[in-house]
Amino acid sequence: MTQPLPPHDATSPTQSWGAVPGQGPGASQGFGPAPQPFGAPPTGDGGPPPGGSRTGGRRKGLLIALAVLLVAGAGTGGWLLWGKGDQKAAPKPKPTRSVDAKLDWMVPMPSPDKDHAERVAPLWFAKGNVVMNTKKTVTAYSVATGKPSWTVPVPGFACTRSPEPDGGVAVIVYGKAEFECDKLMAVDIERGRQLWTKDMVNAQGNKDMRGSANIAISNGLVNVAEVGEALVYDAKSGAKRKAKNYGCMERGTSVKGDRQLTLAQCEIFGRQFVMNVDPKTGVEKWTWKVMDGIEVHNVLSADPPVLAVGRENDHSPSDIVTLDDKGRLKALISISAGPYHFEECRKGVLASCDRTVTDDKTVYLSTLSDETNQDGVSVTAIVAIDLATGKKRWTAPLGANRANRPVAMHDGRLLVYQMATKDEGGKLLSLDPADGTPTVYMKLPQESAEREYSLARRGTAYFRDDHLYLVPEEGMSDPSMIMSFH
Repeated sequence: MTQPLPPHDATSPTQSWGAVPGQGPGASQGFGPAPQPFGAPPTGDGGPPPGGSRTGGRRKGLLIALAVLLVAGAGTGGWLLWGKGDQKAAPKPKPTRSVDAKLDWMVPMPSPDKDHAERVAPLWFAKGNVVMNTKKTVTAYSVATGKPSWTVPVPGFACTRSPEPDGGVAVIVYGKAEFECDKLMAVDIERGRQLWTKDMVNAQGNKDMRGSANIAISNGLVNVAEVGEALVYDAKSGAKRKAKNYGCMERGTSVKGDRQLTLAQCEIFGRQFVMNVDPKTGVEKWTWKVMDGIEVHNVLSADPPVLAVGRENDHSPSDIVTLDDKGRLKALISISAGPYHFEECRKGVLASCDRTVTDDKTVYLSTLSDETNQDGVSVTAIVAIDLATGKKRWTAPLGANRANRPVAMHDGRLLVYQMATKDEGGKLLSLDPADGTPTVYMKLPQESAEREYSLARRGTAYFRDDHLYLVPEEGMSDPSMIMSFH
């Protein structure tokens, strides 16, 4: 059988697919060997993961494979991974003052979902509303009051949905029966109305189940990809559009502004490719060939390109890879060497790592710890890792014997949610990105500490327009579905 071609496009710049990127005809041969040996984990105070499940031969094989690319194929300047990087200190953002926040409102699970108490989505935000997609409904709650603004029923059971809306449109994969995920629904979340529904069918006209699909909406198009061909629809009308032919199966797309990363694979168990594609034209700008035996598990950031990768048969990622603006491998960061918290990341669901934050130069991670507090919750610190060098910049323990989770960048500083205990409310901390020095941005009330602890223990924190929202993940251990603080 003829081997499938790697991803290609007639309008793409000519590439030599048999060569390492950056070393085609006329390319520079680089700077030779790195100043220091490669393979040691980033410096810092981390230890091996519990049980050593990702150490040994598999980790060594991954390091060797990626080290070969770094030495031989990082292109001109590839040795900079071992350098000191830019040592110029940026001006420190001004610390923010502490605010004693209040609990604005709590909302229960909608009654149609009382027998299906599972969180399907992260939150969407539109027109002064917080929008939540549960199994049976899409409901908007007023930011000011928490009262329902509108509800759109799901004509079946929701399976998954777009991580972010675009142009006021959000998309949901659903089925008439639970786990029968063969239909697509678009909702105008600014006006609270269903736009369209479609049966998802493959090229042969058969039902196409896509319960774990990666959905991206950009430039008026909806892209639904899982295994096989991508399905593309007009976001406003639902009209089916022709999918871009990359020469291989598309596995998912992540879009941020004018940067689109598309993951493609030529065979089910074959090598993967990460392509930087112009969202407007579909033209490939560059392609990174993922090493044999390694898969992209998650996209932590499309701009800059930051990926979580692991061995083909592993369910959890083992490393973070950063790429430069030409698609060349820039740094390799061992997750197990921290070890760092990636338990909520789902393999192949590209946008599922919601406890990592990335800015232009740094990825911020929460540590994974065996130490627990009086409530049985892991005590964690926040670590900043340089995207250019892969080296740890700082570790912020943050004290208080609490779990700490990165939430978002705000006014040039990192916001971290410090989880409540049963007896004391949590905090929203603002960290200086230069050294991790914290100030208190919000101190959450003690009166709601037990409810906050119940919701946040297996939940996610969101920050938007000076409001902090807490939402449970899988299952409902508390009757509240959302808590809003301001």
